[in-house]
This record gives sequence, C-alpha cells and structure tokens, in this order.
Amino acid sequence: MSTRKSIYHLTKGIRDRLDAFIMRFSLLPDLAVFDPHVMFWVKELEQNWERIRDEAIRLGGEDIPSLGDISPDHGRIAADRRWRSFFLEGYGYQRQENRARVPVTSALIDRIPNLCTATFSVLEPGCHIPRHRGMTKAMLTYHLALHVPRDREKCWIQIEDHGQMHVHPWSAGKSILFDDTYNHEVWNNTDDTRYVLLIQVRRPCRWPARVLMDIFFTAVRYSRFVQDVRRNLDDRAVQSPLTA
Repeated sequence: MSTRKSIYHLTKGIRDRLDAFIMRFSLLPDLAVFDPHVMFWVKELEQNWERIRDEAIRLGGEDIPSLGDISPDHGRIAADRRWRSFFLEGYGYQRQENRARVPVTSALIDRIPNLCTATFSVLEPGCHIPRHRGMTKAMLTYHLALHVPRDREKCWIQIEDHGQMHVHPWSAGKSILFDDTYNHEVWNNTDDTRYVLLIQVRRPCRWPARVLMDIFFTAVRYSRFVQDVRRNLDDRAVQSPLTA
C-alpha cells in the first residue's frame, strides 16, 4: 500500500466529519475561490513578485525535480514528470540548501503565519495535472503567478464550484487563493513554461478547531508521506551538493 493511500484513502471515511467540524469554527466561508487579499501577507508577495520570479527563473530546470520523483505518493496526479517542484518548506521542515538559493523568497515566506508548505511549482510545456481534490479543509492553497506563457488562455487551473468547472488563467504578479478540497485540474497547453509560488496555509479557525488542526498537522509531519519526501530530498542534496 502506498503512503499516499494510507493517508488519503484510509481517512476517507472520517474526512467529511473532520472537515464539517473545522468549518463549524472557520473564520472564512466555505468557498471554492477567495479574494486572495483576505490574507494580509498577499500584498507583500505581490509587491515583490518580480524579485521572487527572478530567483525562481535563475534556478534552471535541471535543479527543479519532477514532483513524481520526489513524492511518488502523489501517484497519478504527478505521473506527468513535466510537473516540477522546488521545495522550500513543508510541515515545519525547511530545505536550507534550497532556501539559500532564493533568499528574498525565503525571507518573505518566513513572514507568513501558519505556513504549511511553500514550493516553486513549474509546469513545462504540454503538462497536464488530472482532476483531483486535496485532503483537508484545514488548509488553503495560494498561487502567485511568476512566469505565465504569452498565450495565457491556454494555461490555466480549472476549479469546481457548485458542480460547475470555472477556468482561472494565471496572470503574472497576480494571486489565486482557493480551497483545494474542491475538484481542480491544471493544463499548460503552450510551448512555454509556467512558474508559480505555491503556498499552503492553515485555514483561519476559532478554538477548538485549532486544536484538532494541531493534532492533524503533527500527524502529517511525522507521516510516511512527508518523511518519504524528506528522505528523497536529502538523497538529492547529497548527490548534487551546492558548490561555493
């Protein structure tokens, strides 16, 4: 049994009840897509988007591994190896070797409260991420578009809302904030590469939902799902050490 299956599928029977409990105490409504500026830190990221973009672009494609190679438990949604992820932080673990290469971005994400994960997410030409949904309403997902293909109408994320799929093309320097428990699907049907800063944060909630979320995220932190990613990134860092 895969790690992804042990986390996602084996919790299927209780996920709806946990999500319902979280939403009882949520400080935000149950929406698929939000005004990103409900998060105060979004403005600062947008003001610095060009500096963040420059750091991401300088990394080069070979230094950004395919998500499916680093996290095989993402299974079918990361089967297309043209989806690449440069990890900066995840569930309390910081990738210092990566953060050292993008100091401006790292300093900015350090000012985001309740951060769960932070990566540069890269879609190479022709990449498709099939329809899927996230694991929990305890997190919200944020995209800051850094480099968008010129033909942006052919590069988009589609998010389901009340049974209808809505297309959201990225626009450089602009943000999208959404609840990834709503089905969503991604395409890059262009001959250019798309870069976004992808961040996941805890959903703002009142007590006692915050206690439940603390327990949940502690369990995720020590799960095989996260530990496998850590080990694969550690192995990659040893094989490709930074040089002065």
